[in-house]
Amino acid sequence: MSCHICQAEAVSRCYTCGELVCAQHSQGKTCSRCTTAIAEGDPRGDRISATPMEAKANHGWWRPQQADEYLPPACYACQGLARGVCRNCASRYCAEHAGANGLCKQCGQSAMLGVYVLAGLAAVVMVILVVNWLFG
Repeated sequence: MSCHICQAEAVSRCYTCGELVCAQHSQGKTCSRCTTAIAEGDPRGDRISATPMEAKANHGWWRPQQADEYLPPACYACQGLARGVCRNCASRYCAEHAGANGLCKQCGQSAMLGVYVLAGLAAVVMVILVVNWLFG
């Protein structure tokens, strides 16, 4: 393996461009070309600068990468592992807080409110009809 600048034996890899460099051209973690941002004889426009160039946001495969933070989906009520998503409010819920028909427990209860109101109205109408039939 040889240095990409002088072809001497390489001792490390530049953290900016990823090329192999020898001890003479290694400037800490970067090569001398990346430190000065001027590459002699290199016609690319991205290599000419009056000030040192900053490291790119997209790091190369050779650089150590930070692992992405991962949080598993959490239940809206207990923060436990959520296995379902409510089709009404899009909240995540666990098995303990699951309602009927793909709803969370809260939406399942509020969906039953209409049924309870309708049953109450039907009971009132039945009572009126029975009273009217008996005393009418």
